[in-house]
Amino acid sequence: MSTTESAASIAALLRQGMEHHEAGRPNAAAQSYRQALALDPGHPEALTLMGILLGQAGKLAEAAELLSRALKRDRRNAQIHYNLAETYRNLGDLAKAEAAFLRTIELNPDFFDAYQGWSDTLLAEAERRRQTGHPVRASELRRNAAAPLMTAGHRMLIKNLRRGAADKFRAATSLVPEDPRAWRGLGNALALLPSEAEPALRRAMALDPADVWTYSQLGNVLMDLMRHDEAEAIYRQGLALAPGDKLSGQGLVWVTLTSPLYSPETTAARIYETHRAWGAEAVARAGKGAPFANARDPEKRLKVGYVSPDLKRHSVAYFFEPLLAAHDQAGFETFCYAELDPNDEDEVTAQLKSLAGHWRVTFGQSDEELCQQIRRDGIDILIDLCGLFARNRLSVFAMKPAPVTATWLGYPTSTGLPNMDWRITDAIADPPGAEEFYTEKLIRLPDGFLCYRPPDKAPDVAPLPAQANGFITFGSFNNYRKLNESVARLWARVLEAVPGSRLRLKSIYSGDTRVQETMLRLFTAQGVDRARIEVEPWRGLFNEHFAVYHGVDIALDPFPYNGTTTTCEALWLGVPVIALAGDRHSGRVGLDLLNRVGLAHLAAEDADAYVRAAVNLAKDIPALAALRRDLRERMHRSPLCDAPHFAREFEAALRQMWRRWCESAVSDRNAP
Repeated sequence: MSTTESAASIAALLRQGMEHHEAGRPNAAAQSYRQALALDPGHPEALTLMGILLGQAGKLAEAAELLSRALKRDRRNAQIHYNLAETYRNLGDLAKAEAAFLRTIELNPDFFDAYQGWSDTLLAEAERRRQTGHPVRASELRRNAAAPLMTAGHRMLIKNLRRGAADKFRAATSLVPEDPRAWRGLGNALALLPSEAEPALRRAMALDPADVWTYSQLGNVLMDLMRHDEAEAIYRQGLALAPGDKLSGQGLVWVTLTSPLYSPETTAARIYETHRAWGAEAVARAGKGAPFANARDPEKRLKVGYVSPDLKRHSVAYFFEPLLAAHDQAGFETFCYAELDPNDEDEVTAQLKSLAGHWRVTFGQSDEELCQQIRRDGIDILIDLCGLFARNRLSVFAMKPAPVTATWLGYPTSTGLPNMDWRITDAIADPPGAEEFYTEKLIRLPDGFLCYRPPDKAPDVAPLPAQANGFITFGSFNNYRKLNESVARLWARVLEAVPGSRLRLKSIYSGDTRVQETMLRLFTAQGVDRARIEVEPWRGLFNEHFAVYHGVDIALDPFPYNGTTTTCEALWLGVPVIALAGDRHSGRVGLDLLNRVGLAHLAAEDADAYVRAAVNLAKDIPALAALRRDLRERMHRSPLCDAPHFAREFEAALRQMWRRWCESAVSDRNAP
């Protein structure tokens, strides 16, 4: 038999053996594996499968011998090392088991079962020591057993496996309840369940009051629970411990400056004033920068830098990627400054990297270091994509590291920085007269300040659910901070005006039972029957998230802070959106998006018109079904999804900004 024929025969026998094994026929499986080993006595897979079979039969010594033989041919196979480790553990040879688990982890740091096995081995040894009269050593081994669990938990967090990470940290807290690291890890793993994260973080803080990270994380959790005053107090405690702590400082900005963006009671003028005051302080702290060496050539190829912490699977990326992909490389050289922990990079990051002319990781860099990098790169126009949201680098913009600075996309109001030159917007989101609420000059793109790239793997548009249900389902999947009493009052009117209708809600924190109750109480307080409100748990998987839209007939946009990505997702999946046009940028994005796809009549000017728009859509099921079928194609043909056209308009704006700087530089030189 040739080598090729032998390999094929062994593969067939192993498949046959595994089928027998899975079907509960161990004798038949053993016969197949033995036949494979007769053809190749050292075949690692055959030895491993036979070893597993013997181990399950209780023949542990024989299993260990076969697995050891398998490793002679495949020494770097983490799975075989793990199987051998488990066999040794069951044999009671704890030293060999620990060594094999460590080797498994060395070969594959993300082999999470090996961490658990290592911990269990140490616990078994601790129990043996306890029974033989060595309680001190047993206690030490229990502490040691918590370490691999915490390591596994941290690695799971890197992989965004929060549920598994929480299980590991929870197990660690039971072993070392006095160790604040275990409680901090548990609080971090439970971040999407803030009411569960809070007690874990408070326990960590009680055990280690000097750890400033815990203060910033607890502040974030309290913000997620809408307990703003408590969050502010915690952030201030963190800053009192470490006055320069960036996370606590940004948290304080978040609670004092960005929280009011969601409140109907806070006026646009008040928001502007608080941001202007913050920006003036930030620039005063930064001091005056050095002159720029950039060539004052109005038509040169421009170096454009984009600064963001969200260059990953994030709403910002859905609108930034089409611009980056369509940029004219002959006229513009692009630089991405990613304030992104390398552990948080994902497939979207990889795509953006492939499109960027240059990629700079800024995570961990000081403001001074980043400014120096930007100047070394010779950036002509530096653009902020984050505003004052988390992990922003506006303190760098306060230092004015490029001749022209602008803000775009990621923030719904002024940065407040007096030396932020421009804000890129349009005449719908920021109509004439909006200038009074910005420290920046406004430059308006003719066909909209947003361009949306629909996900490649988005599911097809599903049939209108009302046709099967017999009732209309309204929905909103926005950040639940955008819900407030005014929104609930108006949506309650919509539900009352459409008999039998339901409302489906989903948010990133809606898996938290306390958050669910908060969302429900908003509507029951308006007299809405609880049975008409459905709160969906958060679904982090892409397909699961999009599938929830299949059950919604009409989406409702919140206010005064409209949706953006959620609106685009709804439209792409055939779900029309009812919006309320407000008096500020954050409250006019719904109108803006609907206008771009030819549905401006769904953006109401007042509450009564909002209800009428919802009723008119809901009462004509055939027309609603037809709109659902046509909406994706309508959106695809619209300026909202025309990346090349958007890029040319965006680049024209960049060129206009640059020419203005060149003209001002000439004026400065000619000044007496």
